[in-house]
Amino acid sequence: MIPLKLILEGIYSYQDRQTIDFAALSEAGLFGIFGAVGSGKSSILEAITYALFGETERLNARDKRAYNMMNLKSNRSYIELDFINFEDRTFRITREFKRNSKNFDDVKSPTVVLYELINEQWIPLESSNTQQIIGLSYENFKRTIIIPQGQFKEFIELGAKERTDMMKEIFQLHRFDLQDKVSNLYKKNQSELDHLNGQLIGFEDVTAEHIETTETNLHAALASFATIESVHKLHHEKFLNLKKLKEDFLELHKMRSAFAQLLEQKTEKENLRIALNKFEEAQTNFSHPLKSKEKLEQEGVTEEKKLEIEKIRQAEIQQLLQELSTGLNQLKPQYERLPQLRIQELDLELIGQLITFTNEIKSLQERAQKGRNIVQETKEQQLHYKAKIQENETQIAALKLSKPSAHELMELGQWYTKQQGIVQQESDLHIQHIELAKSITQLKQDLYAVHPDPEEFQSNHRTEVGELEHTLQALQNEKSHLLLQQRLTHYAENLKEGSPCPLCGALEHPAINQGQDISLEIIANEKRIAEINETLKYRQDQKFQVEKLLLRLQSLTDQQHDLNTKIQQNASSKIAHLNQFIWTGYSSTDESSYLSKKQELSKIEGQITMMEQQLATDQAALATIDEKLDKYNKALHQFERDEASKQAQINQNKGNLKELNWSDYITQEAESVDREYTALKKSNLEIERDYSALTERFNKLNSQFAAQNSLVQTIAERLETIKREQLEVDSTIQQLLADSSFGTLAEIRQILAENLSIQQIRQQLEQFQIQFETVKAQIGQLEKKLADQVHDENIFIEQEKILEESSQQLKDSTENVARLRQDLDQLRLAYAKKENLLQQQVKLNLRNDNLKQLFNLFKGAGFVQYVSSIYLRQLCDHANIRFHRMTRNQLSLQINDSNEFEIIDYLNEGKSRSVKTLSGGQAFQVSLSLALALAESVQSNTRAAKNFFFIDEGFGTQDVTSVNIVFETLLDLHKENRIVGIISHVEELKERIPVSLSIEKDEEYGSQIFIN
Repeated sequence: MIPLKLILEGIYSYQDRQTIDFAALSEAGLFGIFGAVGSGKSSILEAITYALFGETERLNARDKRAYNMMNLKSNRSYIELDFINFEDRTFRITREFKRNSKNFDDVKSPTVVLYELINEQWIPLESSNTQQIIGLSYENFKRTIIIPQGQFKEFIELGAKERTDMMKEIFQLHRFDLQDKVSNLYKKNQSELDHLNGQLIGFEDVTAEHIETTETNLHAALASFATIESVHKLHHEKFLNLKKLKEDFLELHKMRSAFAQLLEQKTEKENLRIALNKFEEAQTNFSHPLKSKEKLEQEGVTEEKKLEIEKIRQAEIQQLLQELSTGLNQLKPQYERLPQLRIQELDLELIGQLITFTNEIKSLQERAQKGRNIVQETKEQQLHYKAKIQENETQIAALKLSKPSAHELMELGQWYTKQQGIVQQESDLHIQHIELAKSITQLKQDLYAVHPDPEEFQSNHRTEVGELEHTLQALQNEKSHLLLQQRLTHYAENLKEGSPCPLCGALEHPAINQGQDISLEIIANEKRIAEINETLKYRQDQKFQVEKLLLRLQSLTDQQHDLNTKIQQNASSKIAHLNQFIWTGYSSTDESSYLSKKQELSKIEGQITMMEQQLATDQAALATIDEKLDKYNKALHQFERDEASKQAQINQNKGNLKELNWSDYITQEAESVDREYTALKKSNLEIERDYSALTERFNKLNSQFAAQNSLVQTIAERLETIKREQLEVDSTIQQLLADSSFGTLAEIRQILAENLSIQQIRQQLEQFQIQFETVKAQIGQLEKKLADQVHDENIFIEQEKILEESSQQLKDSTENVARLRQDLDQLRLAYAKKENLLQQQVKLNLRNDNLKQLFNLFKGAGFVQYVSSIYLRQLCDHANIRFHRMTRNQLSLQINDSNEFEIIDYLNEGKSRSVKTLSGGQAFQVSLSLALALAESVQSNTRAAKNFFFIDEGFGTQDVTSVNIVFETLLDLHKENRIVGIISHVEELKERIPVSLSIEKDEEYGSQIFIN
């Protein structure tokens, strides 16, 4: 993962938005981030890990992370990171969270969006999980890419399980963890075998003899079924004939009973028909006229009551009109004088304004005089500060002319610093050369002690290992044969007559093999295999020791060559640096003159700083005075403009008076005039309101009176019309009564009161007639059909019993045939399935033996741990290349038998000790070497062209020589396509790094980032 750009806003001490262009920093290969303690250096790494994984080193989810990460002066936090992954794809991830505007302590959960740059456009992705994109989890990202404070030694202090898990993820060693797969296969096969054995238990009774017996029984049952079925058909036909005759006699009896009931209802239905005819005649001729007569009588009564009510309302409206007319005549003189009173009202308002303006002019004149006095005092202060500032500027200019050249002293100081570094490096390189020569000599002696000729050792080793492996293979084949023979003997001993053989399935065992006891041969075989495995392990360890010594010797030889080159380069640099000394008045070997001038420059700059601070204070005071003076002048001019404006308004108001005179009110108070104005305005409003209200009510009532007169006349006319219509209806009813068969109107009203349903009754009478004729016809047909027939109930019951017995026999025979046929089909299917299951049992037993051996091989993740130990040893060897150099060949790192890190101390006879005994500086060196080796392995594993590595601690624990070695190591990484960033507060490193960032914390604006 290579970062391209990081944007921070509202995170920790970063209040304003800050942008870091990692693309520009990465071009140098090595860059640094420097700043004072607490300036916000480590916050940059936390922002990167939080953007990628949503995790930070200092805070977890239970620590109210969103609230505590947000700057206390900010209401929004935002992180944006652009980066390239190992597949050379470009991504952008953003995380943003905001503060609740109503609750300061409530910070909402962050929103995260992941984009990918595709065809020059940022396309949002569905998932924001970056672990697959980067190829590392958060924990391993901290160990291989970005190493935060306090975590640098974590890898060497990890337990065996945690380190194995880490190696599995980084190097994808899970592909070697076959334990679960083999276990699952073994369990699955065992489960299938158990299931198969359980199935076979249910097939013990399934034999060929059983199938043959069932077939014979089925043929006999089919013959019996044919005879029973023939007899049953005869009995069934006879029963059906007797049942039909019985049903006909029962139906005839039922019809005769129904006909007798219909005869009883015939007279009643005839009377109903006569009543219906009378009701229809009355309804047709008299229903409508009688209803009209009743309606007209009700309307006449209603209209008479209504006419009486409206006449009373008419008299009331007329009385109100007379009262309103009297009130209007009394109020009219006051209303006609209202325009004159309105003019007096306006004059009183103008007079009140005149009194107010006169008083305001007096107040403005007093304030203007006070303002002129303040302006005069401020001008005197202005002159005083101007003179003081001019004097201070003159003194500062003189001091600046007298101070030494700061640029010259800075260049000279850089020359002296570089000279010290060259001399120190010359001494260090000489010491390293001596120590490296000693180490090479010692390694050659150790290698000779193992074998004088390494090439001959490797050739002999290959031959010997090949012979041992060949012998081991033969012994393992022999072991397999012995185990198979032992198992066959076990099967033979456990065979029982009548029980199936587990191998061939035979039930008879005429010639059982009598095996021999070969347990001792198996034990001897296993002992021999163990001895050869021990020999092979010893030879492999011996080979590993020789290869490790050769690798160390090659590494030291390369270091010696590099060291000679650096010694020559340092000597050339020393001569070239001396030739660059061009300053007169100073010595290249004595810094006293330089230090004296530097102190003088510091003293003068201190005086200038103090005087500039005082100058800034005086200038700020002068600016404040100028601002006040401008403010006072503006206020004074405003007073004069307000006075002129008020006087002009007074003159205008005097000219606008029409009814009243200003001279009559000039001595009165404003409150008195205001009371008179308010009273007059109130009186005018009341006169206008009362007159308008009375006029409106009078006009409204006048309209109501006219409408009421019209309503009374309309009701009277309607009443006359109703009376005429009543006479016409009475005449019509009398004529209809004379022409009808009825005697009186009371008789007609009684008939209509029955309210018969004509349609329903007619339908009922028609249905009765149809039913009567139908039943009569059916009786005649049945009597004709049964004229010569006789029904005997005893014969019918006897035949029914015979049929039931025949049906039961047929049912039993049918069920017996179906059962036998089903049993035969099931036996045939079960027999075929049994044969198939026996074949599968043989295969599963063989597979079970093979899987059990594989399970024992991969049990306990031992194979993964073995592969992990190989990777860990290679990692240790790669780390030692740098660790030897950093410790000047005094210390080395190795892996013990428990896969734990140990230190080999060559100053103490090459004895081993725990890594926990290292000093802080040594722990940093070994951790850095391991981290670089681990990062290189990750880079090789991901096949990335470049990779990124960031360190956030450790340089403060190193002395000058160690810092130089570590620094050179980091510089060499650039040649290996590695980009390295460091975070430190050690200022000496800042001068040696080509590109760096400076973090400065401002009290008002928060942390600020500057590029150097």
